[in-house]
Amino acid sequence: MKIEERIELFKEDLMQEKLNYEALVQKHLIDSSTYFFDENLKKPSAEILLKSIIAKSFSVQLKDIYIVGSGKIGFSLKPSNLFNEFDYKFSLTKKKNDKSDLDIVIISNDLYEIIGRNLYNYTAAYVNKWYTNEYYSKQKSRQFPVPICYKCFEYYTKGWFRPDFKPYGFDFCNDGSFEEFKRKISKVIGRKGTIAVYQNWFYFINYHISNVKNISLKMKTDKL
Repeated sequence: MKIEERIELFKEDLMQEKLNYEALVQKHLIDSSTYFFDENLKKPSAEILLKSIIAKSFSVQLKDIYIVGSGKIGFSLKPSNLFNEFDYKFSLTKKKNDKSDLDIVIISNDLYEIIGRNLYNYTAAYVNKWYTNEYYSKQKSRQFPVPICYKCFEYYTKGWFRPDFKPYGFDFCNDGSFEEFKRKISKVIGRKGTIAVYQNWFYFINYHISNVKNISLKMKTDKL
């Protein structure tokens, strides 16, 4: 299905209001075919290969792994890029660094608990704060109103572990470093892949429901 058709079907379901928000998220953001593998990469079998690598690296089951974001549905739902097609920026610049990331989610209470305990020990019960890491230099970290350790804590209380806010050197893969893992999946997908870990389905589904609610409100007040 072309991206334009995916967008129109999504908008139609929002405007008709025949589905509640949870059902709409389930239909479009979870149960739909993965655009990146089916239409962009044109290698549907690569999705199971990717998930198998992730399952092994984090000791989770395949059913715990989801592709989300524009790589899943073919277009962005971020307010700043709403309804932009996957790889929109890359289509303009042709620069490799402008390719869209492939967003991947793991939903596992066991993994989340392991990360939480290890993070607690790694930081001496959070006594050791961190203000920079592998992804945010001192200059880049200034974009946040608080030190990145507190951004890590903020998301963790929302049932969401974001590796880009982890302390420097903290690893949570069971077969090598996180950086090695990222290189491994990049070979499969030919671009950067991001990982987020949710504690359980409640936090995951409600995050997406909240986003879709905001888009629905915007569609009713603005012309999209």
